[in-house]
Amino acid sequence: MILKGNQRAGGDDLASHLMNLYDNDEVELAELRGTIAPDLHGAFTEFEALAAGTRAQEALYSLSINPSEPMRRDQYFTAIDRIEERLGLTGQPRAVVFHVKGGREHCHVVWSRIDIDRMKAVQLSHDRQKLRVVARELA
Repeated sequence: MILKGNQRAGGDDLASHLMNLYDNDEVELAELRGTIAPDLHGAFTEFEALAAGTRAQEALYSLSINPSEPMRRDQYFTAIDRIEERLGLTGQPRAVVFHVKGGREHCHVVWSRIDIDRMKAVQLSHDRQKLRVVARELA
């Protein structure tokens, strides 16, 4: 399983990319948690609006999950929950999008990094190392 994650801004561009049917055979918005908006553009606008009350420059954490073998949805969500816990993003608003490209399914997860109780961005030190460890555990 390949896990690639990064902190980023540009929620509108990211939403357009994730919902792009031109480059993908299928696109499914599988989950929106912690938002009022029912769509990805609106959700990411909410994520970035929260960040305006902080000094955070990159309000989003974007992750792609590319499994080496097909996975069931419950397996994806188990992996997402473990990754979320390891990164310290438990309970943060998130969006989960599935893509099918060339017959292969993969998944994207985007979290808001803004902890609304503290109005600070969740610190994501050593996230690549944490993702490597989780990928090994999940394998």
